[in-house]
Amino acid sequence: MRRTPATLAVLAVTAAAFCALVPPGPSAAAAPATEAVTAAGTVRLTSYNICGNMCSLPPYDPARRIAAVAAEADPGGWGADQLFLQEVCEHQYLALLDRLGPLGYTGFHSATLPAGNPAICEGHAYGNAVLVRGPVSGTAELDLTAGGEREPITVPCALTLLADRPTWSCSVHLYWDDGTLAVPEADRLAAQARQWLDEGFTVALGGDFNHSPRTATLSRFYRPERGDGAHGSFAEADEGDPEYFEPALCPPATTSACRSGEATFGTKKLDYLFLSTPHFRAASADALPLDTAVSDHNLLRVSATS
Repeated sequence: MRRTPATLAVLAVTAAAFCALVPPGPSAAAAPATEAVTAAGTVRLTSYNICGNMCSLPPYDPARRIAAVAAEADPGGWGADQLFLQEVCEHQYLALLDRLGPLGYTGFHSATLPAGNPAICEGHAYGNAVLVRGPVSGTAELDLTAGGEREPITVPCALTLLADRPTWSCSVHLYWDDGTLAVPEADRLAAQARQWLDEGFTVALGGDFNHSPRTATLSRFYRPERGDGAHGSFAEADEGDPEYFEPALCPPATTSACRSGEATFGTKKLDYLFLSTPHFRAASADALPLDTAVSDHNLLRVSATS
């Protein structure tokens, strides 16, 4: 969810950059998302809405928030290849770069609200970020704003190698309405992703999509075989977990995947990691227990085979 005052002015920003294609790498067996994995061709990803602005008063702990995200990149632990972060103050992003830069991480922060308002992020800019292990060879700041939102909807994307494939990785935060504005935002994001796929890139979309799996907003990303009007090009990392299938809509005995997944915000699934097919397979996901000192969202971990 988004938590910012309604009176702030809208900031509109767009940019894009592209880089040359390199050959794909080998594949390997997948491993559960709850385990650190090192097999070649297996990727580890983390998506987290860290509630970095409004969730700033006790019992929230700013230092613990930075430490929790940085721990996801620890090579002795989960060792995430990429981090997709939403609701991030720019100074929090810079603190993470200071921690993760020595481990080889780079990144890109996109501001949806500018610096200068002391009521927002202690006067710093506010937005979303993506951090990746390895160099970034291009960035794109996608302006998905449909018109009528209380603030712009912008998405930072970084072009890097993921399991030796040139990959556009985007940290997504769609509007938190009834879908009226989120649907055209999703259309714009899906169209850009489709262009990248047509150009031969791999695409990973992680973040807080602010809507449930079976809504029209999410139909833009799920593959058609997932039903309910789906017409996207992606597999969602938690779509194959029968523990979270809705019995009336996707009984485990008759399907291997479904538009469903573990809750990440109270009783709702709002956070996703979509991976382009056929570049990834055998994806699995886990929502970690809620850390109320960090955020009101669960951290989402994903592993997949490339």
